[in-house]
Amino acid sequence: MTWWLRQRGALGLLPCALLVFILSIALTSDFVLVLPAYLGGRPVPAELSDFFCLVPSLALVACLERRLPGMERSAVRRVDAMDIALVAGFALLAGAAAAAMTPLDPDAMWTAARNHLLFCGLALGSWPLLGHRAVLVPVFWMILAMFTGGRHPDDPYPWVIVTEKADVAHAATGAALVFLTGLVLLTCLAPRTDR
Repeated sequence: MTWWLRQRGALGLLPCALLVFILSIALTSDFVLVLPAYLGGRPVPAELSDFFCLVPSLALVACLERRLPGMERSAVRRVDAMDIALVAGFALLAGAAAAAMTPLDPDAMWTAARNHLLFCGLALGSWPLLGHRAVLVPVFWMILAMFTGGRHPDDPYPWVIVTEKADVAHAATGAALVFLTGLVLLTCLAPRTDR
């Protein structure tokens, strides 16, 4: 069990990623960017902390990529089930840590927790199909969200989710559904130690 935790980065990689995520969203929650909308519409303000919501999803893909197929094939325990529990637990822990920081800036922290779950769901759901390239899916979604724009300032397109305000119900529901879908896809399609 210890070799598995050490190999996956549960003792080094994931705690560092959690610390970077928490510190970066706490320090950048007041910075607002207005990026140009290249695909029509109007520019929509986005918080700088939204970009740091990508950190946990990148760490999860790195964690899943740190496999030892030879040793894992001969393992007695179900390593794939432990992997799913590890990444799901870390994603929920990081989201809960962001939500717990709401006294600093309630809107920014709730938005960070929501966007973090969205990006983790995208990364986890695409990892069985794309492998290490799964980190590109949440990054692409972020770029698309930032440069698509909105119907008018402070009103992004509903499917964008990332730049929505903290109190928008469909954004929270969409992020939760993407996260759950990502977990289901990871559970159903995860390679069984022979990647």
